[in-house]
Amino acid sequence: MDTNLSSKPAQSKSSFWAGIAVFVWSIAYMLPHLYWALGGRMGLFLLKPSVAASSQFQLINWVATPIFIAAGLVGIGFIYIGNNKILRSLLLSISMLGCSIATAHGIFGIVYRGLQIAGVIGLGNETYHIHDDMYVVWDMVMFEPWFLIEGILLAIAGWCLLKGARSRKIWLAVCIFGTLVGLVTAMLGVRFA
Repeated sequence: MDTNLSSKPAQSKSSFWAGIAVFVWSIAYMLPHLYWALGGRMGLFLLKPSVAASSQFQLINWVATPIFIAAGLVGIGFIYIGNNKILRSLLLSISMLGCSIATAHGIFGIVYRGLQIAGVIGLGNETYHIHDDMYVVWDMVMFEPWFLIEGILLAIAGWCLLKGARSRKIWLAVCIFGTLVGLVTAMLGVRFA
């Protein structure tokens, strides 16, 4: 006789840890945005000067903060979702969308900033100068990789939630397709993040 009174089904360790990773990664990135939204000024040297000086800077960070909190809650969803098919489908759909946008954003941003540093693409009407445009390096090595890793973590979390080889292959294909759509739209000048 089963004496376990918990209604929560057994969760795989990989799905649990993938959910934790998404949560921690998302909340860690939310913290500086919350700090800047509250008027904090430390770390602004990492950003493009016109962005940090913008009158909309605090608003931008107030908008970004709940988005990163929501991403963290998606990670928690991977831990507590259970066997409800509708909630699992919703969680996987949100994760696929987040994976596609974040991964495409990260890949495009890293390549684009690398091309700017190499002088292939200009910065507005100018060329890259390391002393004046250090924010480009910070963006390429810190901010854009965060998006790439977030997308990869969401893909891994979805992968771990699925059990069958066929469903995992479909998951991987859909995430890759979504990322490619994100990259194409970014090249066309439409960026979602």
